[in-house]
Amino acid sequence: MQKLFFQSEFETGDVTLFDKWAEDYFGIKLPEDFIDFINSNGVGREPIPCRFDGKIDMEELIIEAFLRLSPSDNLASIQASTDRAIGEDWISDDFAMFAEGAAGHLSFVLAVKGPHRGKVFAFVDSGVYLDGDQIRLENGALHLANTFSEFIDGLYADENDIDDWEDSMDYLPDEVKEKFGSGS
Repeated sequence: MQKLFFQSEFETGDVTLFDKWAEDYFGIKLPEDFIDFINSNGVGREPIPCRFDGKIDMEELIIEAFLRLSPSDNLASIQASTDRAIGEDWISDDFAMFAEGAAGHLSFVLAVKGPHRGKVFAFVDSGVYLDGDQIRLENGALHLANTFSEFIDGLYADENDIDDWEDSMDYLPDEVKEKFGSGS
């Protein structure tokens, strides 16, 4: 799985407590590649790479932030965002919301239960639902990847992302230079 870098990294917190929350909330542990990603990358705002081929009518999907792990009452946490999305009926209780874009209108979710466990979906102000073994995508929701690792490996950066990162951070990680080329 490729490494991501964040312009603003959030405190990851105790991944063990987060994993326990997930087990209590969903009745199952989260997919291992998702937990491995958090352990090795952390979470934060303005990741690089941050773009995913949008398929269908969207040219590309841009991740602005990978949500915090805790505290669970923080509105920008996976826990609060997932709970709010389920409560608002944007997703069924088989999904965890893990990232956002488009000023909070674009949501990235991970199926955590059932036959679609580990698959990644995105939606804009609509919803993704699991009905038995069938996925119901509403209002342009998209299936992006069959595993979280596949999703992360599908992320890319364009020249503007690289230039913006370099301007903001005054450096460019070697891994980014090697994979996507150097900025300015």
